[in-house]
Amino acid sequence: MPELNLTAKTKEQEIVLQHLKPMVSDTLAEKINNGVKIQKDGKTLLNKKDLDGFIEYAYAEALKISKDKKSGNTLAVDGTVIMGWAIHYFEEDSIEGKLYNEDGTEYKIQPSVTAKAPATTYTPPKPQPKPQLSMFDLLDNSDNSDISADQSQDEDEDIPEIEENDEPVQETIEPEIKQVVKAAEERQKAEGSPIYKTYVSIQNKYPDCIIAYRLGDFYEVFGENAKILADKLDLTLTGRDCGLESRVPMVGFPYHIAEAYVTKALQHGLKIALAESMEDIKTYCNQPDGTKQTVDLETGEIIPQKTEADEHVPTVSNLLSDYTEEPKIDEQLEQ
Repeated sequence: MPELNLTAKTKEQEIVLQHLKPMVSDTLAEKINNGVKIQKDGKTLLNKKDLDGFIEYAYAEALKISKDKKSGNTLAVDGTVIMGWAIHYFEEDSIEGKLYNEDGTEYKIQPSVTAKAPATTYTPPKPQPKPQLSMFDLLDNSDNSDISADQSQDEDEDIPEIEENDEPVQETIEPEIKQVVKAAEERQKAEGSPIYKTYVSIQNKYPDCIIAYRLGDFYEVFGENAKILADKLDLTLTGRDCGLESRVPMVGFPYHIAEAYVTKALQHGLKIALAESMEDIKTYCNQPDGTKQTVDLETGEIIPQKTEADEHVPTVSNLLSDYTEEPKIDEQLEQ
């Protein structure tokens, strides 16, 4: 009894396999085990059948019988009939099981492509030859042409004049405006907000200084210098929306205690400049003797440092506060 390369997955399939083994010949066993080559869709495919496919085939055959006998949903089929179906299913090459390509991969039916209707080309009708006009026809046409010319002139007078190129000019201007607006938006997106552009301009002008720009009640530092100050002065590194794709690193300190932060920055060997505006920029740096020097970056003048003596120099306000009113004449007479 030949061995069959079939796997039973259900109880029904086990019964079929037990009865099928003693019934198959060596030739049929070879078909079951190795499959049969068939031609399909212009390709050579391997047709292999299994017990799953046979059960589906048997149900289809039983359904045909039940319809013929009008037995409804109940039908008793003899075992010999079922085994006859089994032999026919595995023997008949026209019954397809699972199809495989020559490389062993499962063959999948390609979706049918609907043929496109051939493109039709439009052929204009041939111009018909003009009929030969007689002398009388020519005379009639000349009379009618005078009338039609007068009518067309009257019609032209009724039609209001339309300024030419109104729409095309409008259509041309609108894209140009959109392009200008788009270019401005892209330029601002690349350069940032006006405040940030001013800061970058000052920083580029004095690259050896850390620029702290006055914005309201704070001096603010942006970019990589902000990271340096945050590390050296223990400031909180945040970010500001400057109109760029991402937020710019930023640190800030109050203007009324800026002197303390400047001193601390100098202790770390940093050169820092306080910018009130584009024209008012003062830089601070340490001198060899350890003193602090303030320089006006725009003029290059050294700004003298305040001393304790400077605090006692009389000012206009001090003079006014020290002024005492002389006694009146009446008071002198009474004395």
